[in-house]
Amino acid sequence: MCHPIVLWQVFQQNGLNQENKSGMKLLTACPICKSEQIGPYAMKYAQNFPHVSRTICKTCEIVFANPVASYEELNEFYKNYYDKGNFGDLQYKQKTIQQFNSIQSSSKDGLLSIDKNIKYYSGNGQFLDVGFGLGVHLYMAQKLGYKVYGTELDSDCINFVAPYLPNAQLFNGDLLSANYENNYFDLINICHVIEHLIDPNSYLAELNRIVKMEGLIIVSTPNIGAIAYKLYRAFNFINFRVPLIVDGLEHTVIFNNANLKKAIQAHGFEIVQQYNESVNDSFRNIWKSNLSTRKKIVRYLQTFVKVNQVVIAKKCKNV
Repeated sequence: MCHPIVLWQVFQQNGLNQENKSGMKLLTACPICKSEQIGPYAMKYAQNFPHVSRTICKTCEIVFANPVASYEELNEFYKNYYDKGNFGDLQYKQKTIQQFNSIQSSSKDGLLSIDKNIKYYSGNGQFLDVGFGLGVHLYMAQKLGYKVYGTELDSDCINFVAPYLPNAQLFNGDLLSANYENNYFDLINICHVIEHLIDPNSYLAELNRIVKMEGLIIVSTPNIGAIAYKLYRAFNFINFRVPLIVDGLEHTVIFNNANLKKAIQAHGFEIVQQYNESVNDSFRNIWKSNLSTRKKIVRYLQTFVKVNQVVIAKKCKNV
């Protein structure tokens, strides 16, 4: 019998047409650096998820979904996103309403317990949250004095946030379709969005266009170079197993610390700070959730192990 990793390589390299009936496309080059030096990385199948396998670029070490779902498939997947899967089981909407109440009664220093990046929020000018989800960052920014804007593909999120932020300018769609003015925003937050994009370079270029000179962007995303992911991958190879996708089957492009920093710098930004962080959740919230016992254990581990990364960057030139 052929070794499973060999079969996996055959599947990724030869077993798929360039574009199948669902619209998924098999990439032959890295979506970031365009190198054709790519190889298999991970694979997992789960029903109703848009991706099944990952490839790694041997030049820049970007890990990306391959084949990759179409824009239409991804947009469909993200409908009612926070009512499904772990977000639904963790009751994120109820948790967010509690956070809104806490934010309303907190000082700026008190908001640090919710988001340590609040120190970068001056409260002056225009704030944009790209893919704002349930709107926690929008709510904090408005409380601190910003005029707030947000983009979001999921109309359910728009409906959820609108009653709490009646003065916010909310755009239901993709950032590239919002057509914001040049050099308009003082601070842009893009929290766990870049890993969902088919073409992150186009987004980074757009962020450069719409943020003011010396303005800040805050980019949060998983860190594929985290020690937890490396140990898991090594364990699988030792046991002659194909590594599973463990950071999220809907993710499209996954960065490590080095290549995220490089990608952001390439689009006219200077790095102000970069750090790794764990998932921000409480023991009580996890315990009360509807997650399975196995998923609860994983969630507990994620609150201690730093599997995510954050980059704060300042625009230093137009590109």
